[in-house]
Amino acid sequence: MLFGKRHKIQFIYNYLFFVLLFIGTLQVYMSEVFQYNSWVTGSNLAIVLLSLLFMFLGDSYSFSLNKIVMLFSFFFFGIAPILQYQKGIVLWGGASFSSSDYIGMNMLVIFILFLYQGSYYLFSRLRMNNLELRVARYKKEEKLVISRERLLALACFSVLVTLYMNKFNLLNLLLRSGQKVTTEQALMLVYSNFVRPIPIVCLLIAKQHEIGGRLYRFLLVTLVVITNFPTASARFYVAATYLPLLLVYVPFLSKRYMALNKLMILGLLIVFPFLDQMRNITRLSDIKLSLDFSMFTTGHFDSYQMFLRVMVEDVVTYGRQLLTAFLFFVPRSWWPGKSVGSGHLMAELAGLSFTNISMNYFGEGYINFGYLGIFLFATLLALINARFDKIYWTRAEKSSPLSAIYFLLLGLEFFILRGDLLSSFAFTVGLCSSVAFVYAISSRSRQKKADL
Repeated sequence: MLFGKRHKIQFIYNYLFFVLLFIGTLQVYMSEVFQYNSWVTGSNLAIVLLSLLFMFLGDSYSFSLNKIVMLFSFFFFGIAPILQYQKGIVLWGGASFSSSDYIGMNMLVIFILFLYQGSYYLFSRLRMNNLELRVARYKKEEKLVISRERLLALACFSVLVTLYMNKFNLLNLLLRSGQKVTTEQALMLVYSNFVRPIPIVCLLIAKQHEIGGRLYRFLLVTLVVITNFPTASARFYVAATYLPLLLVYVPFLSKRYMALNKLMILGLLIVFPFLDQMRNITRLSDIKLSLDFSMFTTGHFDSYQMFLRVMVEDVVTYGRQLLTAFLFFVPRSWWPGKSVGSGHLMAELAGLSFTNISMNYFGEGYINFGYLGIFLFATLLALINARFDKIYWTRAEKSSPLSAIYFLLLGLEFFILRGDLLSSFAFTVGLCSSVAFVYAISSRSRQKKADL
């Protein structure tokens, strides 16, 4: 499909784009160097090149979960680590890493990229089973009817809860660094992971089902902004919730090959540095419209080093961290021995200066089951991504619940890959549950409607 006649010009355009992008990344290796090793540089360059090649040629879809994985690898396993190595930066303190540590980790990442992409290729060629077909064509014969009144009521409910949870403080709704709201942790998790995203889910469903006119959609957009203002949210949350809306409201992003990845590249280079200001700004007048690419050497891009640290320290918990992630909803008062997140655990064991840090997805594999865990986690990720991509692009009804969940997973993928698993799994379950809840409350089949 990608190399058909009608795609030839588009292919040439994208080929030139990624050639220029690769040439641009070469400038990274010419920046101010504190330390240098040709093997570190060469293996890192291989990661960058493989990430771009697999992003471009790994599948034929306009956008996909597979492409998101390679975009993550490009920035978090490619660009950020080489800058941190060259400048001699060790994030969060702790023992420094040697050149041989970096070489070993780079070779492992290269193995992971080949393992993941090869597994993805094999899994994507499997025929769809009966369960996948039923999920993809959810109630196609009955054609779901969505109640616009119920959608609006659910969105309003979320707004009321949001106002209450933020003590009706406008600054809390606009800035992430506003007045801190303290409440029971379990209640806050239910609110942030399940209730707060409801207006975004309602707007996404309204667009997919073509419900309501401009005024109705404008009202839903207003409710989305009130509950989920970008500068009052964590950046992973902004990506996970606003990216699906961009896809359904900006058609060329879903029709043009690689348009979404290009937008996300711009987002990481331009939008995310701007949103990072919101973490410490208390007044709107403090906002500065300037770019800061030094973010690649900050703790926001600690994913590679935390993966490296868990390998160097050789920390394996034999599934304890995975069990904690799966049972995230169990209060610590009921489970005194419940572990903290893997990033937090690693910070304590290594004596780091900060504990609220990440542990990337493949590092989670190692901290649970060692090298076998890396193999299992990479293969599982390839399986899930390959099947979701195939179902959506070949058989899924574009107005089905699966379609809404798939769009949300595109943004969640970055969060899951960066980790840690405890936080990302809880948020993913909460957001998917929110989709299921909204569909359950607002929908009924056309057949049932006729019987009333």
